[in-house]
Amino acid sequence: MKQLLFHVSMVCLFLPILWVIGISLNEYGFPLMEKYHDKSIKFFVALPYCLIIAASLYGSGWVAERLSRFLMRKFGKPDENPQPESGWPDKVFNPAIMEKNRSVFMKNVDNWLKDNMLARVIFGLIIGFVIVM
Repeated sequence: MKQLLFHVSMVCLFLPILWVIGISLNEYGFPLMEKYHDKSIKFFVALPYCLIIAASLYGSGWVAERLSRFLMRKFGKPDENPQPESGWPDKVFNPAIMEKNRSVFMKNVDNWLKDNMLARVIFGLIIGFVIVM
């Protein structure tokens, strides 16, 4: 549950910051880059934005970790064996069934990635983009 709280709060904290940085980049960064055509100016304009994004990602992670720890201390863990309410969530989200089906899913994805060259290229581009950023 702590991991779920961490991810939800991370998204809720980081996306508004990213939105504000994007607006600032559109209003100030891009016009400044278009005004000067030198590549070093573009680097010096884009570098602070990259550093701000990295710092805000780190800060959001730090705050989300603290917040998820606080919420877990305050509200505690849920019951280990909850009573089923309607029936279908327990069938869908049953950990034993999910673990059994996970291997089948992973085999299907692994075979799909081995056979599909376009998927490899797309995943490679995404991973390369994340590494470069």
